[in-house]
Amino acid sequence: MALRAKLSCDLSNPNSRRSDPGFEARNLALTILLKVELEGSYANIALPAALRKASLESRDSAFVTELVYGTLRRRTLYDAIIERASSRKISKIDSVPLSILRLAAHQLLTMETPPHAAVDSAVRLTVRNKSGSASGFVNAISRRVSERKQSEWISELTPELDQVAKLALEYAHPRWIVENYLRRLGDIQLVERELRANNVNPEVTAVIYPGFQWSTETESESLPCTWSSACRYIRGNPEHLPEIRRGSGGIQDQGSYLVAQALALAPTMPRQAASYEPLWLDMCAGPGGKAALLSRWAQEGQASFLAMEISEHRADLIKRVCPTIVVADGNHPPIAPASASKILLDAPCSGLGALRRRPDARHRKSPSDIKELVALQRELLSSAHALLAQGGILAYVTCSPAIEESSDNKDWFLHRYPDMELLDARSFFPTSMELADSFDVQLWPGVHNTDAMYLAMFQKKREPR
Repeated sequence: MALRAKLSCDLSNPNSRRSDPGFEARNLALTILLKVELEGSYANIALPAALRKASLESRDSAFVTELVYGTLRRRTLYDAIIERASSRKISKIDSVPLSILRLAAHQLLTMETPPHAAVDSAVRLTVRNKSGSASGFVNAISRRVSERKQSEWISELTPELDQVAKLALEYAHPRWIVENYLRRLGDIQLVERELRANNVNPEVTAVIYPGFQWSTETESESLPCTWSSACRYIRGNPEHLPEIRRGSGGIQDQGSYLVAQALALAPTMPRQAASYEPLWLDMCAGPGGKAALLSRWAQEGQASFLAMEISEHRADLIKRVCPTIVVADGNHPPIAPASASKILLDAPCSGLGALRRRPDARHRKSPSDIKELVALQRELLSSAHALLAQGGILAYVTCSPAIEESSDNKDWFLHRYPDMELLDARSFFPTSMELADSFDVQLWPGVHNTDAMYLAMFQKKREPR
């Protein structure tokens, strides 16, 4: 697996393009998959960069996106099928032919590409990418894969597996993630619903910042989101939206908008009764979407706003949408204790709530990562407690449904700090949403068509007079 591929296609050079755009699109998809596999690149970064450089037509860009994201999402399943079809361990197959076989499996089993097209392109890709000696192997295994439907392969691979293992293989999630979902949801059918949702391409969502309105151009070329008129589903390239170009809107999942809005709507102690000037604080502001919203809502409420971000590079990017940003560690904040009336702690987390947007993330994370993140999350919660004024409100947010990063941290925080009380966060969400019967809120892709954002809201009790 240490092989580093030297790929011959440069789609940014028109002279390198051949007469078959479908083949060139497949070759570009292979290039990106190998960058993820061999160089540890992130697909959600490598893919857009490659598409911009290639300047493909929208149809070909959509094809490359489906090939890359779809192959990565179902990689575990495809590997099991390739192993069975080849009678060879995945670790014994070189990187280039293996990635080509995964691409072929995705086309054959999920996209239902005609076998002759998928198999022929797989062989041509093998030759093009300096692996011609493996072309016979790729041809034979691709043809074996094409002999059965995906459901037939799953039936063959899973007869002796328990229910959790079967779901893990069928929906290509690590078993530990499936088990974590089961602990959180308590129902195997609900778990399957979410695993299925994680394997569907999400719609691109844009939000309009407070104080601005959608242009007629954007309204005519997009669709309203389910839960907020400030959010719209975008067709085509979102970078072309006038709101994005002039800085009056941003690309953001609807779930992220809703948790930020919940904090903005939550009432604190009346200003005349407070012994401090209202300050809203975003403790971990990168990448800046929620800071852009909260800074404007704070201004509407005549409150000051400060965003903190530990990464200087990310802080520089945030300045474009929120000028009140400082480079600082949330555990060593540059503000006085008990000075913030509202705090957003969008804590660093596993990102398991965004698996549909980051298809390779499921292969990168492990239970040990969660343990390390929980320790950091609790440190930041303690720091937020010290910064929060009496009567102030803390919104603890993660883009993760993992029980350790969500409700377990809520329970730990309430036990550790008896002066904090849990607010009913549901009251700040649309009443038509199907939210669980608890004060904290967990959004789910399979129910709400959002990322799996988690929110717990706390208020620091006032001292008795």
